[in-house]
Amino acid sequence: CAVIVLCPDGEPRMLLTKEFRYPVGQYLLSPPAGLIDSRDISEPDPVISAAVREIREETGLELGEGDRIFKINNLCFSTPGMTDESNALVCAVVRLPEGFEFSSDFTEESEYIGDYALYSKEDALELIKRGTDREGVFYSVYTLAALLYFLSDLWKEEV
Repeated sequence: CAVIVLCPDGEPRMLLTKEFRYPVGQYLLSPPAGLIDSRDISEPDPVISAAVREIREETGLELGEGDRIFKINNLCFSTPGMTDESNALVCAVVRLPEGFEFSSDFTEESEYIGDYALYSKEDALELIKRGTDREGVFYSVYTLAALLYFLSDLWKEEV
């Protein structure tokens, strides 16, 4: 989920987390993300249902009136034949309530969020140019996709 936060100061920012990723054994810079599960299957749009749920679970943010959530891409994959993983990309544009504090209180037991950061466009561009987070740790192609979507301003268009 490319989560773009409309901050009280007026500057939009990209929300990224440091989430523990078991395959690499460390925290990686990541957008909020997760799997479609049984709760989502019966919903009219399981992808959007899962995205709304995962954003709430991993950040504490709840979409409200005037917020938007939409699919960027319904099915994308890293490369054919290398993985059986497929992903939908979703964008959420959410107003940040004054004084809001991010929380992972609703995450599953196996999920660990280490930190939250709101990146300005300048910060996002710096991350892309560097190719790593501020500690020199590489990030996933899905983090890159979220950053590029934020910088493109496509999220500003009505979908």
